[in-house]
Amino acid sequence: MTRTYRLAPAEPIAALNRVRLVECGEPLVDLRRHLPGLRILREFAVPWAREGVADRLALVRKHLAPYDIGLREAWRSPERQKFLYDYYFKSLDPSKAYATRRRLANRFFAPYDQKAPPGHSTGAAVDVWLLDEHGESILLDGQGKRFRSAPTFSPRLPQGVRELRLLLHDAMFDAGFTNCRDEWWHYSFGDAGWAVRAGQPQCIYGTLYPHADEFEPKDRAFVEEFLKNPPF
Repeated sequence: MTRTYRLAPAEPIAALNRVRLVECGEPLVDLRRHLPGLRILREFAVPWAREGVADRLALVRKHLAPYDIGLREAWRSPERQKFLYDYYFKSLDPSKAYATRRRLANRFFAPYDQKAPPGHSTGAAVDVWLLDEHGESILLDGQGKRFRSAPTFSPRLPQGVRELRLLLHDAMFDAGFTNCRDEWWHYSFGDAGWAVRAGQPQCIYGTLYPHADEFEPKDRAFVEEFLKNPPF
């Protein structure tokens, strides 16, 4: 059966803010316990997500075999989100209009000062990479800088990379996730971004915190390491 792929809708802040939040009260769970053997690919990642998200990731892993997924990011504190957004915003060309810089920043980092909370801070969003049968990461970036080829269906992709992106996309989609069209690695279920992409008027996950011990030490270490070698 041949799939038909449609570009996901854009996610302007106004559209995200129109999504009604009906919090379902589902807990955050530790993905290391919920998904035994899941590889955590980043040292400072906080591997927690909503239980429904974790269950869907289990389905993804089953359907991808002998491939697998590695987790780069799951839950992210609003404080870390603010740090990343502000740092990226300040790195942009100051000669550009403020509104232009906001749009550029919003493309890759959900703003923290809007009605709709960032998906990562709700436990709904995950950043995943495809792993081969040996558990090694498969590079799915195209040519040039990472963000140039970040859109899932970028025209700059080699055929092999495109096919593997679609393999990941299909497994995530079949489990109920939607994909941010500007970031091939970013998927979510249950947040405002998911609702806009899926054409739903409401979402079920708002901002939720795990215990402070699960993220505050990692946030401090992340900021310290980030400032040593900023990526942008």
